[in-house]
Order: sequence, then C-alpha cells, then structure tokens
Amino acid sequence: MACWSSSRSPCLPLSGPCSSVSNLLAPDLLAELARMRLRTGQRIEGRYAGSHTSRRYGSSVDFADHRDYVPGDDPRRIDRPAWLRTRKLLVRLHDAEDEATVRIVLDLSASMGFGTKLDLAQQAAAVFVALAGGDQDRVRLLLAGPGGRVNAGPWSRGPGALAASEALLGAHGTDPIEADRPADGQPAVAEAVRRAVGEGGAGPVVVISDLLHDGWEDVLRALGSAGGDRILVHLVGRSDLQPNLDGDFRLVDAETGAEVEVGITDRLLDQYAATVARWLAAVDEQAGRQRAHVVRLVDDEPVRELSTRLRRLGLVAA
Repeated sequence: MACWSSSRSPCLPLSGPCSSVSNLLAPDLLAELARMRLRTGQRIEGRYAGSHTSRRYGSSVDFADHRDYVPGDDPRRIDRPAWLRTRKLLVRLHDAEDEATVRIVLDLSASMGFGTKLDLAQQAAAVFVALAGGDQDRVRLLLAGPGGRVNAGPWSRGPGALAASEALLGAHGTDPIEADRPADGQPAVAEAVRRAVGEGGAGPVVVISDLLHDGWEDVLRALGSAGGDRILVHLVGRSDLQPNLDGDFRLVDAETGAEVEVGITDRLLDQYAATVARWLAAVDEQAGRQRAHVVRLVDDEPVRELSTRLRRLGLVAA
C-alpha cells in the first residue's frame, strides 16, 4: 500500500541507572520507564550479566533444578532437606540472569515524513532504548532509509544508550522526504530486519514502521525469523486513516514518485476507508502468523500510550 502526497560495532559497556536526560522523552516518562523492564518470553544466554532468566545455571535466588552431587561440588549447594527425604546427595541449581540484546529497526522512508509519524517513531525508539538501557541490556538502533540504505548504530549498554541513539538520529537527519529518492525508491526495512535478526543474540527485535510500501509482508516475514520476542510498532497517520481531501488532485507516491490523477468523491473516500480497514486486518493477520506482537499507534496519540500498551501485552513489567 503506497503513501501519497499532493505536493557490527563495538559495545559501549556502561553501568548505572537509565539516563535521566533525553531530547525526545519527557522527564516524567523517563522516570516511569526507569521503573520498568522488558520481559523476554524465553530463557536467553547473553554476553554479560543482566536481569533475564538465562539458559545457563547461576547463583540467583531462584531455584531451577537438582542434579546429583559429584566430588568437587561446593558442599554448601547440597540440598539438605532433599537428602533427609531421599538419602541422596543432590545439588541445588539456580537460575542465572543474563542481558538481552535488543535490536530496534526504525523506518525512515519517505512516507514516515507525513503528519507527525516520524516524531512519534523517534520517540517510540527512545522508549525501547530507555527500557533496555535501564535494564542493562545491550541495544542497537538500525535506521532503514530509502534505496536499500541501512545505517546501523553502535551497540550500547547502560545510561549512555539513550544519548548514543539520539545522537545517531540527529547525525542521520530526520526528514526522509528531503532525502534523494533513488530509482526504485523502496525502503530498506526488510533488509534492516534481516540484518538485525542475523546479528544473533537472544532478545527482542522491534520494528517501528508505517508499512506503507510494497513488500511490507517481507518485513513481517523477516521479523518472524527472529529467535526472541517480535514486536511491531505500527504507526498510522491520522491522515492515512481519514484523508481530508476534496476535489481533483494529482497524487505522487512518496516512495517511488509514481503519479496518478484522481477526483475525490464521497464514494471514493468510502472505498478508501474500506481498503484501509482490509489492509490493517491483513497486517494483523500476517503478524499473527509470524507470532509478532502488534502495537498500533496513530500519530496524534502521545508516546506514553506505547508503554501503556506494552504493559497490557505483558511485554514490560515494573
């Protein structure tokens, strides 16, 4: 579905609480996010210690399993109540806690420049970076521009993650409409998702996009290949849902530059609304097939709605 207009890097190992300064998020929202953490739907195995249940066994307080005692084991780990019951020497195993790797793909294609979608998209990315940074998870932001261009930022961790991600956004430029439009004009969202998935590591892969380009199904199929949680933040412009148009127009596809002349009538607007409803249903159906969570935001909603809906889906916890 087109949008039309009438006119590997080193990780930064940091520690401490999430940064309290942001150019994109209000201080009260940052304080709220600092009390939350991303939840993972499976055991993970990270490079550094973190707060997510690991595939390995470790020394947390959470009991995981028993195994037979073997010479050389720490006698303090022998489960004495189990020995009294079974007369077997069993060692208590506890869950380890590792970091997750959070990869965020942000669509910077031309259609994202209409309305306030781009502003909301940047804020949404900052929400996930703040959640990851406050939880000591490694996080990386990948910017998907037009013409197959992917700009991957550095891995970062801890309080510097948010500042590093905002710096990347500022350095890249934030007006996709002004970017040179290549011949094909198609954004690199699917390619960026495949790159994020291929980097490995266990943890969420997040896609922030309006999906207003041919091949949006490829984006969701690529997301479906991720080994961890899959999250689509689907941004929709109010003007995408309810275009305020009347009369005759020459519409230009923001992605490809293709043109079409139309006469706006009530009947055509009704047909457009029905097409949009079918498209939204198709996005939800395809995401369901890929076992991806969908959080849909309209660009006139505050970014705080994102954290609220993530909580409702059980993707974040206090």
